[in-house]
Amino acid sequence: MDPLGRNAEPLNSGQWYKPSTYYQILLVEPSAGKLKKRVNQHIYTSVLARKRGAGDSTQPQEASFDEFELDQETQKDLQDYPRKGHKSLLSSYLPSSGIIFPDGFINALLDAQSSKLEQTELGNFYESIHGILHGRKLSQLIAKTWSSYLQAKQTGDYEHFTAGNWDQIEDSNILEGLIAREIFLFAGGDSPDKPTPEDINIYNPLKPREEPSDEGARLLILPTSIAWKGIALSLLSSGQAYYLNQKENKYHQIAQPILSTGEIVLKYSLQSEWDIFEGQFKEIITNQKPPWMVFHVSIPYPPIPSAEQLDPEDIKKWAEAADEGGDFPFYKKEGGKFLVDVDYFRSPYPYIPLTTS
Repeated sequence: MDPLGRNAEPLNSGQWYKPSTYYQILLVEPSAGKLKKRVNQHIYTSVLARKRGAGDSTQPQEASFDEFELDQETQKDLQDYPRKGHKSLLSSYLPSSGIIFPDGFINALLDAQSSKLEQTELGNFYESIHGILHGRKLSQLIAKTWSSYLQAKQTGDYEHFTAGNWDQIEDSNILEGLIAREIFLFAGGDSPDKPTPEDINIYNPLKPREEPSDEGARLLILPTSIAWKGIALSLLSSGQAYYLNQKENKYHQIAQPILSTGEIVLKYSLQSEWDIFEGQFKEIITNQKPPWMVFHVSIPYPPIPSAEQLDPEDIKKWAEAADEGGDFPFYKKEGGKFLVDVDYFRSPYPYIPLTTS
């Protein structure tokens, strides 16, 4: 195992879809009645590590993420994201894809005659635009947490939230934003409230690195990793954070994927900072074995600006801005066709942080 405690074990082709491959999710609950680590904390976080499962609703595998069924709204939000398995099962969306480009943009980008030419386009344009979109999405997520808090304070939903009566908050977008806000504030640089998995052996070395196996591969952030303290923020950013929707008794995704599972496990260590407005990005060299280096990312989470500084409606507009069309599109088009270029990669308003990945 490498010194960052990450999964550096080799994988066979497609092994990430094997039912026996291990993944993590962040399960968030109200903190009411639970032992809290921090003052004024209104969420309780648990990291669950399990086998993926087969993504099969007719024959779900026991003790796997097949047992986690998604609510109707989450299924609708994820309908354009890749999956392998039934749309109602959490396991079908593992590993997380992170952000996805529209087919039209991919077609404009990869207009190549051979796989080697496609690699040219990937190297020149895909990675850079992918990273810029990460920054926009994280900035919009921050704006959503601010907007949700301001709305909840006006409607009385914040009292429901702090009392643990989450089922009384009708607008799931507000509840998502309030939970994400707490993760940025209290769990963006600290270990989970309940870090121990159901089976502690999951975090033990499964096999020597030099011996790849079809069983028991792991795409996990381990407790020995420098990324462990920010694991709640990492799992939120990859769409692997959920709460139980009590009305349907099914699981609701708190934020749609921005980073992929591979990125949070093998590439990035995340934490939130309360006193910066621009993300900070630091390369960390590990050793002479994979993953060789990782990138420590400090995501800005400053105080919400006052109404005199920034109209709450403008915060909401940026949080909800579509990638295509509308006032602040990300993609540029000409004659209805995608250009290999970007438009609003950062907020047009002041005080909303520019993030980085």
